[in-house]
Amino acid sequence: MKVLYLSRAIFPSQVTHTLSIMRMCKAFSDSGHDVVLTGRAAKPMASSDVLASYGITSNVDLRLQRTPRLLDNRATRKIFIPSLLFALKARGVAGAVRPDIAYSRLTLLELLAIPKNVPLIYEMHSPGPLGTGGIEGMLLRWLIQRHDRLRLVVTTNALKQSLQQTFPGVDIVVARLSAERPVSTSADTLARFRTEQLCGRQFKFHVGYTGFLDTIGLRGTDIICQAASRTPQAAFHVVGGEPEAVAYWRDYGARHNAHDNLFFYGHRNPAEMPLFLSCFDVVLAPLQFKTSASAPAGLGMSPLKIPQYMSYGKA
Repeated sequence: MKVLYLSRAIFPSQVTHTLSIMRMCKAFSDSGHDVVLTGRAAKPMASSDVLASYGITSNVDLRLQRTPRLLDNRATRKIFIPSLLFALKARGVAGAVRPDIAYSRLTLLELLAIPKNVPLIYEMHSPGPLGTGGIEGMLLRWLIQRHDRLRLVVTTNALKQSLQQTFPGVDIVVARLSAERPVSTSADTLARFRTEQLCGRQFKFHVGYTGFLDTIGLRGTDIICQAASRTPQAAFHVVGGEPEAVAYWRDYGARHNAHDNLFFYGHRNPAEMPLFLSCFDVVLAPLQFKTSASAPAGLGMSPLKIPQYMSYGKA
């Protein structure tokens, strides 16, 4: 089967959801399907190099485009110019590929470019545009109502129940986020990684966090920093985050901790995550739930890191 995976994500990128998208495409490809992935190119790179940066060896056909900054900025996004350009690109790709099914995450206007005779699966991790209202909310409602071969895929029962109230006749499936099988690592490779890469080797107990960092507190990074200040006998490792967020939390940690047991690594290659996880005794996911009238607490929260932690047997 030919699968067209629609995405506006930038590849390669430090943002966690791009790894999820790549792993979905890998799963489709490993199941025997022909996969074409659309998205934006961060910089000119060969497709094989982009895939390798995510540790992906599957045969995925990347159709990435670069949009001039003149046409993709804060002002043009308000009037949907980048989305319209991507819709035209998606239309062209769909015409060339002639997919048996289209799968979409983090797109919206582009979906209107997909012919109605092509079955469409739309993945949602939160109410998204429905929670904010406005033009995008109206557009999603119209899309769902006009497309008679559409299925919604969500990651929590709570989100399914909420969407069923809005779209009572739409097929909605819960597909919980899950992790790939743990990557086996030789004792020599792990020992070398500990020696060359792991900070705080003088500590006997290691606590770790892997994933995205923000600066507004939803990821609970402040809790990690404060926990480290109260647990001087353990090393705390924070793996992930863009340079600005890492600098913010490193400064925060320095102001709240005098034990030199808190270590930030920034963004690391996804292929290194099995090595980091193998070094940790305990792992953390101190996510904070933001509640609003349109998005009750935990409605769309299903973080990938938790099943990944569990797959490695970590507390």
